[in-house]
Amino acid sequence: MADTAGGIVKSNTGKKRDANRSKSSILHAAITEFAARGLAGTRVDEVAARAGVNKSLIYQYFGSKQELYAEALNAVLQAITEKSAEHSRTFVQGAASGEVHATARAFLNKHLTLLEAIPEYPRLLAWENLGGGRTLARLPLQQTYAVFLKRIESMLQPLVDRQMLAPGFDLRHAAQAVIALTHYFIIYRGVIEHLFQQNPFAPTTRDAWLDYCTNMLVASLQPGMPDARKT
Repeated sequence: MADTAGGIVKSNTGKKRDANRSKSSILHAAITEFAARGLAGTRVDEVAARAGVNKSLIYQYFGSKQELYAEALNAVLQAITEKSAEHSRTFVQGAASGEVHATARAFLNKHLTLLEAIPEYPRLLAWENLGGGRTLARLPLQQTYAVFLKRIESMLQPLVDRQMLAPGFDLRHAAQAVIALTHYFIIYRGVIEHLFQQNPFAPTTRDAWLDYCTNMLVASLQPGMPDARKT
């Protein structure tokens, strides 16, 4: 069946394609706006203007600003966790071969590069935590990260079996450490520049930070390794 408007015939498939395109534009605009201003500071009018759509479409597709925010947060979280799972798989393969330090640094570098490519993600999480993490508590987001951690846990099991991880190793702590270390470098660039008198955009600053973080991460992973660089 087809709809006729103004002498132009458009199939239902075409209408669905246009709707998907509009929803995608709205979601991308919402991610940008929410990352810049947070949930409370973002106006639906601004999202609509950035997306180039009528504001009514936002309510039609997403229901409310809160639901749009949840969709935006979930979309970014899913994209990041998928990439992080790929990086983790590479890390496990490298660690199993004995190149723990070099592999850990490559892992942190890839994660930091990912955040630099999608800076909206750490900013969204920062805003979300300032609001008490209420949206993160919603089931779809919890499931997304629970599945991600299960995948990483499964990947790490061969290292646990070979006693290549420190006794009592807790994946949740390791994941939090990676988030804390890499998100800090993206979000706190003003602190790095003005309080610590370092250029956060200089490659030497970035490399020194990665070296330091790698040593801390490997020391926490390896049993009886006071100096991670000996790995």
